[in-house]
Amino acid sequence: MDELLVRLRSEWLSAQYGVLERVPLYHQIYSTLKASILDGSISYESQMPTENQIVNAFDVSRITAKRAMDELAADKLIIRTRGKGSHVVYRFSAKPVRAPLIGTLESLIDMSEHSIVRVVSVEQDVPPVDIGKRLALSESEQAHKVIRVSSNEDREPYAYYVSWTIGIESGYSKQHLETKPRLELLRGNGIVLTEMHQKLSAINAPPEIARELDISQGAALLAVRRLGCISDGTVVDILDGFYDPQRYQYAMVMSVD
Repeated sequence: MDELLVRLRSEWLSAQYGVLERVPLYHQIYSTLKASILDGSISYESQMPTENQIVNAFDVSRITAKRAMDELAADKLIIRTRGKGSHVVYRFSAKPVRAPLIGTLESLIDMSEHSIVRVVSVEQDVPPVDIGKRLALSESEQAHKVIRVSSNEDREPYAYYVSWTIGIESGYSKQHLETKPRLELLRGNGIVLTEMHQKLSAINAPPEIARELDISQGAALLAVRRLGCISDGTVVDILDGFYDPQRYQYAMVMSVD
């Protein structure tokens, strides 16, 4: 709880120097707490800070703290129970963005064709448990594992990829993976992806990835997990991509339609 309050106070102080500086104190605190609930930072069923903790952390009056909490309760984000404190009742869930796959795959192929690809390793191996389950494999079944590093035209490495694929019959060699887009090789094996599920997050670079991307260990990386599905919804390809944000940015353009 102390760590949470320190972070919330820091966010609140930063906001005070922006558009919130003319907003009443109770609403500033309410907005800070609300944002953390809505983005999942304070998760469902988590206990909220008490009014006394808010008073001490934000250096405000008890009335200000109470009003901020009352506003959250009025929004049905928390429930306040005498003797038990306040708990979050809002369930955060990431909302997927749906977009046509036509064009997306072509963009991925185009990016591959304009990158310098170096295959670190290609082998058949038993995947980690979570990946094996998504690929519907038994504990001993293997999949094709490929580790690649992509560099830009200046030979600066910007991405580290680990992929696991089932259904590969031929043509999945180091030479082919370095000279042809991987999606093209999948199609050559009769694997036609019709849907992709993608999640974005961030990690601190572990030693092996930092070394390959020529960055400091622990540096921030954009992490993308992409599940490739065929027409019946079966996941046949899982790719984890780790990107150096200094050399790669992920951009999306969405219309109101």
